[in-house]
Amino acid sequence: MITFARSCVLCLTVWTALVAADEPLVYAVDSAASDIHWRVYKAGTFARFGHNHVVSVGEVSGEVMRQADSGAATFELTIPVTGLVVDDPQLRSRDGEGFASKPSEDDIAGTRENMLGDKVLDASNHPMLLVHGRLEAGALEEATLAVTVEILGRTIQVSVPCSITVEENVLMASGEFRLTHAELGMEPFSIMLGALAVAPELDFSFAVRATLVQ
Repeated sequence: MITFARSCVLCLTVWTALVAADEPLVYAVDSAASDIHWRVYKAGTFARFGHNHVVSVGEVSGEVMRQADSGAATFELTIPVTGLVVDDPQLRSRDGEGFASKPSEDDIAGTRENMLGDKVLDASNHPMLLVHGRLEAGALEEATLAVTVEILGRTIQVSVPCSITVEENVLMASGEFRLTHAELGMEPFSIMLGALAVAPELDFSFAVRATLVQ
């Protein structure tokens, strides 16, 4: 016969196991081991006098919360705008012939100034890029992330194709996608009535590493 005390212990054990099963696994984003960057293309009749550029995230923090049983997950990333890096030489060397030119220090400084200025990212008023998203249960190799980007005081919804791997205590998410300035609610930089300008399209690449902390 199961006594009342034993019954209580059994119920408590089952309840504890169910609660533990429902708790998500928490991963912290490893900024140093992650790569998030995008390619910015020249346009206009004087495009030959300009350069394509690579903008990369120099610092990112955030976490991923994943259900171990279903694989469903949510995540959040915080990116300081002033930490963005323009034309990292290693990234330029990886991105092919379109990035074979070597912008001068003045070119890079000017591009960064324009990017952070009030006509583009407006860093003084909007110092952070916030990215939130979710992954429904399903195949990890061909996943689609439902992503919300908070930029310039606006909220942008995008769907991002992604490949996810989970090995021991490490989660890796990687992918590529294209957005336009218009989709982000931004106006491409241009001078001389558009004779030298930034093209509408932006090509994004990411490989984010996160390590299990809970």
